[in-house]
Amino acid sequence: MQRQNHLLTLKDWDSDRIVETINTAIKLKKELKESGSSSRFRGQTIGMFFEKPSLRTFTTFQVGIHQFGGMPVELDPGSIGLGKRESIVDVARCLSRWVNAIVVRCFEQKLVEQLAEHGNIPVINALTDDFHPCQALAFGQTLLEQKGSFAGQTIAFIGDGNNVANSLMILAAKLGMNFTLACPKGFEQDSALIEWAQPWFNKHGTKYRVFNNPQDAVKDATVLYGDVWVSMGQESQKDSKQSHFLPFQINRELLDLAPSECKISHCLPANRGEEITDEIMDDLKVNWAFEEAENRLHAQKAVLWQLMQPSF
Repeated sequence: MQRQNHLLTLKDWDSDRIVETINTAIKLKKELKESGSSSRFRGQTIGMFFEKPSLRTFTTFQVGIHQFGGMPVELDPGSIGLGKRESIVDVARCLSRWVNAIVVRCFEQKLVEQLAEHGNIPVINALTDDFHPCQALAFGQTLLEQKGSFAGQTIAFIGDGNNVANSLMILAAKLGMNFTLACPKGFEQDSALIEWAQPWFNKHGTKYRVFNNPQDAVKDATVLYGDVWVSMGQESQKDSKQSHFLPFQINRELLDLAPSECKISHCLPANRGEEITDEIMDDLKVNWAFEEAENRLHAQKAVLWQLMQPSF
């Protein structure tokens, strides 16, 4: 199966397909409110392999599959022992004979790459250490619903140059938005990814910028985006990372330095009192995080529809 029949990273999708998926998500959201569930995926089975904990991703994929009339099958990592008890090649070939797609949330990006290479069903990256494309699509849907356009928008990511920052930066690069990262020195995004993205920013006449203090980063922001300072699997680094990131909290003082119409969002879960304050999290006039969480359901259904529709 060709790489474009998967969602491994938004790097692999062209701008038109990203926009089409976001617009589909908006239509599916409206459809659900007006008509309820559908039978689009009747008879379809989607495997769900989750090595990392999850509330939003796991729940919204399961609910979305049910709403489309399909059946999710949870694949227990401990029982499968992927790459340990059984080779990735053999697992991919077996799953391709049983299920119609697989949703994977794991540590190493190469795992989703290998499943896609050796199977012949769509593979969807539900989060790896490197990328979180479903989160970026849900944010794109939220931004389009709230602002009506991607043109002229500036995403200011306040925190670690992590998997969410990477996917939001790719989204911005592909759709003609500015992207700003505010982080302590030494916590920037991978230089190879920035090098890959720069021609896209050049094409659209937009900017990629890095600041080592958040005050400079927020001055022209459309939205301030936050995430935990310590990602899953980095728990041993908590004390050292917190000492670096304490000045990078999203709070009222920082938001007041941004344009008056600036909003905030967060991929969740949020460590209240660390990367973001209670006051900002609970100010639903400026906080898009819960709208974005709701849109995970619709954006992921749109991804499934994009990848599985041709097989019907």
